[in-house]
Amino acid sequence: MHNRRRSTFTRQLQELRASLPPGAPDPLIDPPPDAFLHLWECARAAGIVVSDLLVVRQPLDLRAAGAYSIEDHDIWVWYSSDVPEEQALRTFLHELAHAQCPPTLPYASFEEEWAEERATWKRAIALAHAWRVSHLFSEEIIAELLEEVEACLQQRLATASIVGSTDMERTERALKQLWLEADARGWTGELLHEVLTGTRSDPGLLGEMLTFDRCVLHACGEMVHEPEEDPDPEILFGPLSRLGEGTLLANAVEMLQRTLATCAQQEEALRARLATRPWQVVTLGRVSYERSRQVIQDEASLQEAIALVNQLCFEAHGYALRMHWQCFDELFSRQDQVAYPARLYCLHLFFTPWTQVLTYLSPWIDPEMLPACQKRLPRAVWFLFPKEEDTTLLEATWQLFLLSWARCAEIGYEGSLFTPVNPLQSTSESQRTPTPEDIEGGDGNTMGGTA
Repeated sequence: MHNRRRSTFTRQLQELRASLPPGAPDPLIDPPPDAFLHLWECARAAGIVVSDLLVVRQPLDLRAAGAYSIEDHDIWVWYSSDVPEEQALRTFLHELAHAQCPPTLPYASFEEEWAEERATWKRAIALAHAWRVSHLFSEEIIAELLEEVEACLQQRLATASIVGSTDMERTERALKQLWLEADARGWTGELLHEVLTGTRSDPGLLGEMLTFDRCVLHACGEMVHEPEEDPDPEILFGPLSRLGEGTLLANAVEMLQRTLATCAQQEEALRARLATRPWQVVTLGRVSYERSRQVIQDEASLQEAIALVNQLCFEAHGYALRMHWQCFDELFSRQDQVAYPARLYCLHLFFTPWTQVLTYLSPWIDPEMLPACQKRLPRAVWFLFPKEEDTTLLEATWQLFLLSWARCAEIGYEGSLFTPVNPLQSTSESQRTPTPEDIEGGDGNTMGGTA
């Protein structure tokens, strides 16, 4: 007898069961309620290819009420005392409409994806009429559903602008993190939508959203980080306390939003330009790393600096990534007193092949199952705001962007891979972060200098 492998939804159900306390009700409603079985039989009679139906008391996925698996032809639907039966049946019809006409994946754009969602709802309505449950879709309900589809599209387009990238998977991960952080702040879904789409233009709210934890966007893991308390900006970046000035904050928020949106619009051109950036291999004793510099003196150079950080962190596929920011507020303390002193920020990046991390945490994993990645030298990028130029607004904008990366100390790999000991936290010389003493020593092989 052929044994069918466990489907994605079955695995998710098992994970949900394992997370529940002893004695909790089983999340699977077995058998499904009669109303669901009736529609299931109607679908099979109509020639719609479906395999297993899972009606569950708790959703199997964050922010979803149901799903259809193109690969397995399974459907799950959330139905509980918190979800009226008619609402759950509408979701069920929507998933059956997906099964009736499965989409071609991947979608080329969010516009294509949500146009398909709109078409799927229209097919679901047609199925409801054919199967004599048209009462599930009143005119008011239909209008609300189509309005929700448009809202979902606008949220994703707005999130891509905030991320500075049009990558769809990355944008979805960012949106989930924004939901998580908004919930932690006590925001309603309506408030998040208004801030995201610009309906509400409060710079304080927008600033909170722009500084969401970007560490979760590195593709080394799927876990969404719980939001942490904001780090002390004065300890981290010295002059960041200047953001408390209302006008400066509002202008910095506006500039950051504009710059990130431009990064998303010009993503391919920026990627091509940054690919030609020179990197110098530097050796300090037994430590070798690649070094580059970026002077920030106008909006164009700020955009390139932001795009560079995004590219270094987003494109490190197959690597666990440790990042460390430093602000050398007093690096130029011996220079002549000027109205606008130079400021220097340094980003250190350490790359560890994901195979090394996983085999350390889970020795039973077959390395052949993991992507092959070569060892990479650490990288250091120095971002300089030159002296004797008023770059106050540019620097404030930059500091807001940095806060987003400082929300978590490291880009992690928790969740199913959690370990109380960080395998990447090495005290060896090869992991040593260059210090200001290295820089001020004047050695031509250091990352110092005024660019």
